[in-house]
Amino acid sequence: MKKAVFFAAMIAALLATDLCVAQNTSRGVRREQEQCEALALQPSVSPRASGSGVSRSETVALNIAKLEARNELASQIAVEISSFMQHRVEQIMMTAGANTDVNVRNNNYRGSVTGSGNTSRTVSAVWQKDIMVIEQYVSQQLTNVVPICRNSYNQPDGSVMVYVCLEMNPEAQSKMYIDLKEAGILVIDVNSDGLNSIDISEQEFLMELAKAREEYNKLKITTL
Repeated sequence: MKKAVFFAAMIAALLATDLCVAQNTSRGVRREQEQCEALALQPSVSPRASGSGVSRSETVALNIAKLEARNELASQIAVEISSFMQHRVEQIMMTAGANTDVNVRNNNYRGSVTGSGNTSRTVSAVWQKDIMVIEQYVSQQLTNVVPICRNSYNQPDGSVMVYVCLEMNPEAQSKMYIDLKEAGILVIDVNSDGLNSIDISEQEFLMELAKAREEYNKLKITTL
């Protein structure tokens, strides 16, 4: 009787082991977040983004990683700027009245929101189109940004995988603000009983950018 109980216990243990292996195999191998990737998502006063690159040459892999991180950072910031500017224009239009002209960088919003040639457009559609323009201005301030994190890994095939994290420091953010303001992207002209220009201050710009970045990071973390 004892032998029967012993063998039954062994069989149960083996079945449990097989089930565990099968579950692990079906789920795949859990991917650990790389140090530079994790650093890019940590709370920071400055915008951050990570990138990776692989090549037989570590220098080439590094350049690929930095390019990917710069593109990610420029895209991220452009979307954030577009988002809060779009919200600001919508707020003004709601309170200023239907006959008020609201203009930002040659984009005119009036009444039901019409653009050049009286083509009906929404505020969102216009800003979605301008994201690429904003991204170009942001990219100019990222050309000399250096990694705050860099890790290299030798691969089985002899190639090198490089991860980096880039951070846009306060000086670069300040220059970006000046460029965007001079381009008219951060100036809102409101024609209501005379022309009034609403300038977004640098402090307000950086605060709005920080809020948008916090929301971006929350969303990014949930998708990993």
